[in-house]
Amino acid sequence: MKTLYLLRHGKSDWESDFNSDHERGLAKRGIESTHRMGQYLIDYGFNVDLCLCSDAVRCKRTWELLSEMDSFASKVEFSNNVYEANSDKLFELIKETADEKESLLLIGHNPGLEELAEYLVLGDNLDELHNPLFSKFPTAAFLGLSLSVDSWRDITPGHGSIISYWIPGRKGR
Repeated sequence: MKTLYLLRHGKSDWESDFNSDHERGLAKRGIESTHRMGQYLIDYGFNVDLCLCSDAVRCKRTWELLSEMDSFASKVEFSNNVYEANSDKLFELIKETADEKESLLLIGHNPGLEELAEYLVLGDNLDELHNPLFSKFPTAAFLGLSLSVDSWRDITPGHGSIISYWIPGRKGR
């Protein structure tokens, strides 16, 4: 059994100076929601074997803020392959995870994360869906999926079971 967690970075800062999208940091709201996310993760008892994080500034900063609150991952890798990756690319990155890692946290961006979440939970039934399950997977959204496989390379669309879905600032999640 493998466990996959998806976390979208906190709200990005469009007001500060930056030379490229890759260099955008977090807005004040993004910092606040990341702190709320960190408290949720502490309360949840969250810990993973590996965190694979986009190397974009807003994702790295999201991880840094979380790390200041607790040690949530045994190992962290920052990767440009996560930045602007579509769901197919993210799916392939997950499948490349070493099998000794039982749990993986992926910190990235939309629309890739939203599409990946839909793909893992619903599979090829997306065309029949009128209301997306994770419509607008918002900033700082956290999703936990249980995957009934022994090897990451064996994951398939539509076989992820939701074990947690939480969005800072929303009740009942």
